[in-house]
Amino acid sequence: MMAIKFWMTCLTLLMPGVLLAAVEIKNSGDQGWLVITKEADAELQLKVRQAPLAKVLDSIANKTGVRMNYSVLPDDLVTANCVGTSVKQVLKCLLVGKADLVFRYARELSNVDGLRQIEEVWVIGAKSETGKKNSLLHASAETQQPFSLTTDNTNAEPDQTDTLLKMASSNTPAERVEAIGRLLAGGRKGDAAVKQTLVAALSDPDAMVRVRALSSLAQREGAGAATALREAMHDSHVSVRLTAVDNAGSDEALLQQALNDSDATVRQLAEIRLKRLEKAATAL
Repeated sequence: MMAIKFWMTCLTLLMPGVLLAAVEIKNSGDQGWLVITKEADAELQLKVRQAPLAKVLDSIANKTGVRMNYSVLPDDLVTANCVGTSVKQVLKCLLVGKADLVFRYARELSNVDGLRQIEEVWVIGAKSETGKKNSLLHASAETQQPFSLTTDNTNAEPDQTDTLLKMASSNTPAERVEAIGRLLAGGRKGDAAVKQTLVAALSDPDAMVRVRALSSLAQREGAGAATALREAMHDSHVSVRLTAVDNAGSDEALLQQALNDSDATVRQLAEIRLKRLEKAATAL
């Protein structure tokens, strides 16, 4: 592990264009590592060894500015060496066979190459073993650290519900985003105050707070969030509508409605979801 740290330190000094992130592996004596290289007019290169996929996606988001959205990811640690001229190519290499990808592009053309840049990515169709058992695994898609539910009481973190509820009323949007996202796994199960906070956050002036609130509410409440998901289809921000479609489950009416959305990405995601429902029904 010391050798890895030394290697990464030297690499930082010798190659200032390299963006690094060290990833601690829980319950392991070793340390995974992640290297993202991006220089002007150069290819984007991702090298990762034995790191959680959630942390890899978050690191890509932090280093490239492309927002990552996901609900459930495979539990396995990933090892990959991906090279491409765009985030899209690197993600397709990283996630091949693991999940489908939906990309949302900026409306304005880039001043660099005259092409529309990717603003947001949705990772869909991935499923972890923990998610199959609990249906309650969540990680942030933007700035905060990923987290998950645990059934091992010896490793459980102290209850932070009250702290998160207070943080959810912060005047800083980024803090509200973090608090609302963490309430999914960090909020006490069955706590009415948590549900009330998530419902109230659906009307937050910041779109990313509404996104986190809708995702957390849908995964905590299941079918009880159906009304909120349908109402979210009328939200003015495309990310909120995408979140509603991503959490629609078997709500075919919502997905059919999304096929007529003004945004092409929403329509694309709805089409993918409907095809999955049809495939599942055929397999029965």
